[in-house]
Amino acid sequence: MSHSALIDRLQRRTGLDRESIGTTALDHCIDEACVALGCSDASALLAMVDGSERDWQRFVDCMVVPETWFFRVPEQFEDLQRYARNELTQRRPIRILSLPCASGEEVYSILSSLLSVGFSLDSMQVLGIDISARLIERARAASYGRHALRGRAIDSQWFHWEGDRLQPAPNLCRAAQFRVGNALHPGLFGSDERFDVIFCRNLLIYLDPESRLQVISQLISVLEPPGLILAGQAEALSTMDSRLQPLAGYGPLSYSVAARAPRLEPTAPVWTHSAKIRPAAPAIARSEGLARAPIAATAADATLAREQALQTARRAADAGHLQQAQALCTQLLQQHPEWAEAWFLSGVIEAAVQNFDAAEAAFVRVGYLDRDNREALAHRAALAERRGRSDEAGQLRSRLRRMEQGSAST
Repeated sequence: MSHSALIDRLQRRTGLDRESIGTTALDHCIDEACVALGCSDASALLAMVDGSERDWQRFVDCMVVPETWFFRVPEQFEDLQRYARNELTQRRPIRILSLPCASGEEVYSILSSLLSVGFSLDSMQVLGIDISARLIERARAASYGRHALRGRAIDSQWFHWEGDRLQPAPNLCRAAQFRVGNALHPGLFGSDERFDVIFCRNLLIYLDPESRLQVISQLISVLEPPGLILAGQAEALSTMDSRLQPLAGYGPLSYSVAARAPRLEPTAPVWTHSAKIRPAAPAIARSEGLARAPIAATAADATLAREQALQTARRAADAGHLQQAQALCTQLLQQHPEWAEAWFLSGVIEAAVQNFDAAEAAFVRVGYLDRDNREALAHRAALAERRGRSDEAGQLRSRLRRMEQGSAST
């Protein structure tokens, strides 16, 4: 019972969608938190966190782990550079938000990316926010192991080694701003805070639908037009909230607020929190009605298992394990060759590893299986643009606009 009460508090205060993680995984994390915080059991832990805001923060720190590294998804930093040059040359300072920022690698990547294309430190303000006080302390300490590079070369102009620790240059550390904050808190931002670019990668998939829309609305409220929001791998923001649409001419994970987007009911998320709740494959729930309805229950169990397998593939992709994610997609598509969602994820993964022919073929297949799938069409247009086929990209975007207008009129 105490485990369930702790999960309820996490859901209420952080927006956690327990189904996206799995109760078994959360139970294991709570048991580990008991050990770390010196509690005899979950009941003692519950009493501790209910009695002290400081102990609640310590509990949250136990429940999140960083899953991030420098220049994660390099194409998005290229989009940042291009957007800053194209849209923000007259705006000073350029204001950029990283939420969640985890242990700070994303913030330092943003700063060095813009410095490398001619922007100065006094021309930008970069703020990182994360729910974990422990991770914010690590971000401010700015000292990282080799694992934070994931094999990527680093520019010695902006980073240097102190023994076996990688450190951003002192001027980057002075420019980086960090603070602890909960994305669901209505007072997260000051009344005068606005941002030209927002990195919100790998958070929304772990939130329940109501919390997800609350966070998106809060981000839109502080996004300065025209505005750029960069999503995590396989996060399709326009399927979560139609106010956000892919930004023409940029990668498929770059979004902006649509000028006159139709207000549609949000769908379930396609797709994590760079400082994210520890993932594990959730156990399949048992139906109490099996004896009374064995055929229906078996079908429901099969559907649930299929959806959980797709979620596992999404989490693998988000963690950067693209080969594993694609192998899972291939297995799913062998079993369910007419499943549009699996083809869509396969296309996103292929695009991420620059297998553009395979990605395009997957998105075309989605279109055959689900003719109203605007997200696949948007990805096709972005791919065409990226491959220099501007005429094709224009035709696809025109078709996408017609689909959106048709939805708005119904």
